[in-house]
Amino acid sequence: MNSQEVKRILELYRPGTDDDREPEIAAGLEQVRQNPELQRWFEQHCALQRALQRKFRALPVAADLKESILAKRKIVRPAAWQRSPVWIAAAAAVVLLAAVASFWLRSPVPDRFADYRLRMVSTALRQYSMDIVTNDMIQVRQFMAARGAPADYSLTPGLKQLTLTGGGSLRWRGHPVSMVCFDRGDQQMLYLFVLPGAVLKDPPPATPQVSTVNMLQTASWSAGDKVYLLAGPVEPEFGRKYL
Repeated sequence: MNSQEVKRILELYRPGTDDDREPEIAAGLEQVRQNPELQRWFEQHCALQRALQRKFRALPVAADLKESILAKRKIVRPAAWQRSPVWIAAAAAVVLLAAVASFWLRSPVPDRFADYRLRMVSTALRQYSMDIVTNDMIQVRQFMAARGAPADYSLTPGLKQLTLTGGGSLRWRGHPVSMVCFDRGDQQMLYLFVLPGAVLKDPPPATPQVSTVNMLQTASWSAGDKVYLLAGPVEPEFGRKYL
């Protein structure tokens, strides 16, 4: 990963949480430890997040807030809320903090196809261990279906010629992703990632797009209600051989 890719991943990191258990974030943190410039950026990021956390924790809360929420028949009158100085102060603080966060955290939420592709490629580069090891595609599909991941995916003619080695169930922004693994024939792996297309703002076109991402060759395309991403070592005629 280059520095910009590391920053895009670690923008999701929040100090004091278990975010570092995420494989992609853990890989980004390892890059930070080896790069002084990234260390300075990461320290600033964490300082800002801690400051925002302190501000939110310091917001005043009405003493009867819990009872008000739990009261089944309580009628909330807007006029009373508007007259409450505590609520006015809390609302103003929230608006102020939102403005500060918007100013400092200007990077877009990583929810586009390029972000998804980068995350999956990072997974492949780490040689992610398979959840199921088998050369039986029926077993792989059953495994994916049991975990809510896409199971009715279609294979290209090129992939049908390869030996299946297994697969894994991943998640991206809370959505299930199927990872199907193939042996290229020279002890090198090819990874096919399948994601429901509706979760992406900008899914790739139906015509496969071949590109190199972070030292891996990729091909991406949409078919039906799914988005397909194939990743593997760079080689000539990648698209012609596997699509």
